Amino acid sequence: MKTISTNNKISFIENLTNRTHMSNDGVNVSIWCPFCKHSNKNKLKLVIHLEKNFWHCWLCDKKGSDVSYIVSRFNKSKVNESKVLFKRKNIENSFSINLFETEELDEDAIETVDTPRGFKLLSNNYSSQDPNVRDVFRYAIKRGINKHKMCLLRLGVSTDIEFRRSLIIPSFDDKGDMNFYTARRIDVDTSSPVKYKNASVTKKEIIFNELYIDWSRPLTVVEGPLDLIKTNDNATCLLGSSLTYDMKLFRRIVENKTAVNLALDKDVYFKTIKIAKLLHEYDVKVNILDTRSANDVGDMTYSQFSECLNNAKEYRENDLLLTKIAML
Repeated sequence: MKTISTNNKISFIENLTNRTHMSNDGVNVSIWCPFCKHSNKNKLKLVIHLEKNFWHCWLCDKKGSDVSYIVSRFNKSKVNESKVLFKRKNIENSFSINLFETEELDEDAIETVDTPRGFKLLSNNYSSQDPNVRDVFRYAIKRGINKHKMCLLRLGVSTDIEFRRSLIIPSFDDKGDMNFYTARRIDVDTSSPVKYKNASVTKKEIIFNELYIDWSRPLTVVEGPLDLIKTNDNATCLLGSSLTYDMKLFRRIVENKTAVNLALDKDVYFKTIKIAKLLHEYDVKVNILDTRSANDVGDMTYSQFSECLNNAKEYRENDLLLTKIAML
């Protein structure tokens, strides 16, 4: 629930400018930027963090921690009121903290991921004497994983009882440190129906295999790690089916203006459109892949995915409305 102070801030901004957009979590409000003065007054690209009072325009990159500076561009008579309402934070170099971070950056609080015990690269152990390791390799081949993807994604296996008979897909941050992994059991029975074991870290701050991403090239985004085995190489996954303002992946895409090829499964098409709309609002080009030829992207062949990628259609502003009408 919003606090009275936050509600007062929202009312103040709404009275200052009649065009606002509130984020789903109620933390960020977007307005037209009085600095870059885009000709389209509906371009709400200046975002104000209502709790920390930081602000940033995604178009002109103007940013700061004093909301009264923005207010002075709209109505100088309201500057003193804004200084009381949006009290400045006494933080040195405050914008080293990202606008969309939900917590203060604290190096001691950064979550670390330990490599699964007994982890070995699958590509180096396909002829292992351990029958469980060989079965994991056969499972990978059955899933259509080729040698290139096996090496690129550094797919692994473990003889440890916790990860035995599981295909391990690790992820590495931009420094090369492991920041996540998922272990997919190759056989699921009634006594152990759980398919996946994931690293216990907050997913919102994870960019899966950020180490291998070239932000200057179009980025393919899929749902889960197993979907990556069929995509092109410049790709990452959501670790779910949502992309929101407070996710590190969203921030990096917008900061770099990276074009996105969105390839989510057919059963979450409406979510696909919502993600495309969100990115489009921040001037990010989004192409949507038609994945209806398979149950999920991970079940496609490489040629099927390539064809979908080549035939992808750019998101248009009325696509969300048309999708809603089609669902009636």
